[in-house]
Amino acid sequence: MLMMALVVLVLALVSVVSCDSQCYNTTPKNRESGVINVHLVCHTHDDVGWLKNVDEYFVGSQQNIYKAGVGYIIDSVVQNLQDNPDRKFVYVEMAFFSRWWNEASDAKREAARTLVKNKQLTFANGGWCMHDEAAAHFVGMVDQTTRGHRFLLDTFGYVPRTGWQLDPFGHSATQAYLFGHDLGFDAMVLGRSDHVDLEKRKLEKSMEMLWSPSPTFGKSKAILTQIRPDGNYQPPPCFCFDFNACACDPIQDDTSLEDYNVDQKVEEFVQQAILYNDTIRGDDIMFLMGSDFQWENANIWYKNLDKLIHYANKDPRVNVFYSSPEDYFAAKRASGVEFPTKSDDFFPYSDGWNGYWTGYFTSRPSQKRYAFLMTSYLQSARQIQYFMGSSLRESDVLDELENAVSIVLHHDAITGTAKQAVADDYAKRLYKGGEGAASLLNQGFKEIIDSKVRGRGGDDDGVIRPVEESSVNDGDVLQRAEGLDLDNDFVQCPLLNISTCAFTETSSRSKQNMQVVVYNNLAQARDDFVHLPIGKESSVAVFDGAMNPVASQITGLDPSVRPGSSEDVEDLGFAVQIPPKGLAVYYVLFQNIPQNATLAQRSKTRAVSPNEASIKISDGNIGLTFDGSSGLMRGMENQKYGIQMESSIDFLVYNSSNGQGQNSGAYIFRPEGTLPLLNRGDKLNLTVVEGPLFSEMRQTFAPWLHLSTRVYGNRDWAELMWRVGPIPFADNLGKEISMRVSSSVSSGDEFYTDSNGRDMLKRVVNYRPTWYLQVSEPVAGNYYPLTAALAIHDDKSEMAVLLDRACGGTSLNSGDLEFMVHRRILADDARGVGEALNETECGCRDCHCAGLRVAGTTGLVLASATDGPGLRRQVQARKESPLVTAFRAITSMDRVSPLSGIQGKFPDNVSVMTFHAQDAASILIRLAHMYQAMESSSHSRTAKVDLQSLLPGKQITEIHEKSLSANQDLGSITGTTVVSVDPMQIRTFVVKHKPASSSSSSSSSLAGGLAAAF
Repeated sequence: MLMMALVVLVLALVSVVSCDSQCYNTTPKNRESGVINVHLVCHTHDDVGWLKNVDEYFVGSQQNIYKAGVGYIIDSVVQNLQDNPDRKFVYVEMAFFSRWWNEASDAKREAARTLVKNKQLTFANGGWCMHDEAAAHFVGMVDQTTRGHRFLLDTFGYVPRTGWQLDPFGHSATQAYLFGHDLGFDAMVLGRSDHVDLEKRKLEKSMEMLWSPSPTFGKSKAILTQIRPDGNYQPPPCFCFDFNACACDPIQDDTSLEDYNVDQKVEEFVQQAILYNDTIRGDDIMFLMGSDFQWENANIWYKNLDKLIHYANKDPRVNVFYSSPEDYFAAKRASGVEFPTKSDDFFPYSDGWNGYWTGYFTSRPSQKRYAFLMTSYLQSARQIQYFMGSSLRESDVLDELENAVSIVLHHDAITGTAKQAVADDYAKRLYKGGEGAASLLNQGFKEIIDSKVRGRGGDDDGVIRPVEESSVNDGDVLQRAEGLDLDNDFVQCPLLNISTCAFTETSSRSKQNMQVVVYNNLAQARDDFVHLPIGKESSVAVFDGAMNPVASQITGLDPSVRPGSSEDVEDLGFAVQIPPKGLAVYYVLFQNIPQNATLAQRSKTRAVSPNEASIKISDGNIGLTFDGSSGLMRGMENQKYGIQMESSIDFLVYNSSNGQGQNSGAYIFRPEGTLPLLNRGDKLNLTVVEGPLFSEMRQTFAPWLHLSTRVYGNRDWAELMWRVGPIPFADNLGKEISMRVSSSVSSGDEFYTDSNGRDMLKRVVNYRPTWYLQVSEPVAGNYYPLTAALAIHDDKSEMAVLLDRACGGTSLNSGDLEFMVHRRILADDARGVGEALNETECGCRDCHCAGLRVAGTTGLVLASATDGPGLRRQVQARKESPLVTAFRAITSMDRVSPLSGIQGKFPDNVSVMTFHAQDAASILIRLAHMYQAMESSSHSRTAKVDLQSLLPGKQITEIHEKSLSANQDLGSITGTTVVSVDPMQIRTFVVKHKPASSSSSSSSSLAGGLAAAF
């Protein structure tokens, strides 16, 4: 009797789930041949901000906007998974799960650990968010993924194996190899592809493929990829059991009731399985059971799915069971299915003949710039944090910025497709995180520079004191500068891009001398220019840290830079030389200027007469010719490479579709032709500025649209400084503004766009590599995402624009480079956000406030076809890594040599992508090759990097190579500190170190590894 009782008990535990009226068998059977094996993957898609901000989504507030509370979703799932060991669930967004974990009780945490251990609770992607793939830069994408993977590894010892990009609006080449293969993923699931491509793939049973779009790596980094056959991530029709979101009937198996529907629901389910199975190869299919913010009541879901599994498995055509993405793809590989291949990306995406999702490439351009800027700012702060020593290496002062940058990479954040209130929240997070980083940087600059001065042991040979000995002491002099910090702390000015800095303006007017520190986070030395706003009519001289005079130039501001206040401010510009991963000090003196000083020279500014046939500005290499009668540019030359050609710059104003079928909106770009920016015979107002350091031509295309084209001495490229807005809408028409650079480059219908800042991909107008394109939107359908660059070339020359933010771009005509800079739209495009993209300067929508003004600086490169790629990548690196500039009041000058975090020569084709202290004795270092294979004859080569050169004053004790997100060991490197980096390769290392012995350390090593550069 006892033995029989035990047998009955075991059978009950294995095969059934306890229930009220009857029991359901959910135990998975062995995979069966000849039937459709249906993997039920339970999931929720939780946007890290969209209609509500990330906090509101988590706690469930603002229910009037959207009924969702992610904290309750995770609570409910964890609780209901425990009721049945067969149940499974996959979660994705660690921004939410980590917050749930931090608030969870010990009992809930232990339950989650057990579920993870039992493989009931799994994780896909595992990043902080599900990042965008069009507007996101690869450095930020890696950072946010690493943040999420670090949480999973530290909390559960868990390593995700499946990519899960269900909702981004198109998929990039970089996503395939960098965020697939290099993360150690076995497979990837994508949600969206073009509607024509989707239907073709269904017919060909090619919804699953081996995807290898990198021109450099090809099939060596192919990843098994699935495109969802419904073009999204929903359950099969009428099998959604979220009663808040769906109107599907539950499975009613009580035969005593009239609405008994088991037979009907099973047949509907089997038919859906057959339809799905007809689109892929093999006998395994994956149904995604869940959608946006679903599963808040997991009991309803699991109760119905338990029933579905129990009854559907009585049908001989299917074998249904709870599964996970890992289990599904393991079954596909084990089945021996041969998959088709794909070698291009998934841009642009359209969901209908007029529905091209190419507007979001540009939407909210200021937000895109802010995210771009703060990603680089975080890298600079991490470097300085390391140099400051162990006291700050383990602090979390940068965590708020890291969190903000990670959140803003979400596919409804950097895309510009969230509601205005949510966009404001993203900006606020970046600002608050930036404050902490600025505090660290300012403190770091102070400690590093002051320790350098103190380190001379009191030797003040050659020190010039700008304040003469008198009865007035230094404190009295400082007190004349009202509003200035008097404790010699550094300050920064985040609005230098619009020539606004209260500190420098006040200093100049009160004749308060300044020390300026300039930091370069690149691994290569950098010659650049710094621009500071100063009060008008200031006399000023600039010196470097060795007390040598530095040439400088004062230029009046274009009135469009600071409308209403430009007349009171001038621009002080001077050249700087910054060592690799290092800083240099400069002095800006407004009083007590030494006799050997060279005062800043004033540029000459004049209006160009219509009678002037042509006028040229040149820096010695780059020359630009303008037509005096029309005001337009007519030619460009680069004397260094012997290239000269016709070239012009103008702007296109696209009329947004409003009310006639598909509208333009935050997501969609659908122009109804172009609007005239200039009337026939109009002449642009043209002003030329000429000076010793730079010259520029200022053009006024409209009262709200201005362009200054600048050339610097001894630079090989020009800068296009554009200011757009407020875009007028008195005609009740939305407008989308693009800049077009036209040239005589014979590019035909081919052009090249970057993929998240990595590979340059070939594009062809009105063409798709894998299906026939029926042209329905000749402009929008040829727009592609740009994160860094847009280029064209012929046999002799290359022309490219290098961007300071993500946007959309194309080349609709041979020799043209076109990229969008701003959008203001008065209609919604019916893709879910429910708001028109109408940004204002006040950050509000329904208010009487002027439209948003946007300012940007774009690099314009013209070079030989051979040298163009190298110059383009060089300018791209500068755009991606803006200098960090800080200021403080001084009463004396001290000699401060440039300081570098790199000793010895570093390759010119590799970047130090990540330099992030893990603790006092280890650091995470990523090395990224800047060139793709065969891009440049001189730079597309394997580079050798000595990791020891990155750690002056330290002795390396261990080197461990890691996967891209540093969550998997790839092996140790012994016997050498030199590693190789191949074209487009990124290698990740955790390097352990200790202080170098006195005999081997540099006497100039400072503050944890910042050494004298010269």
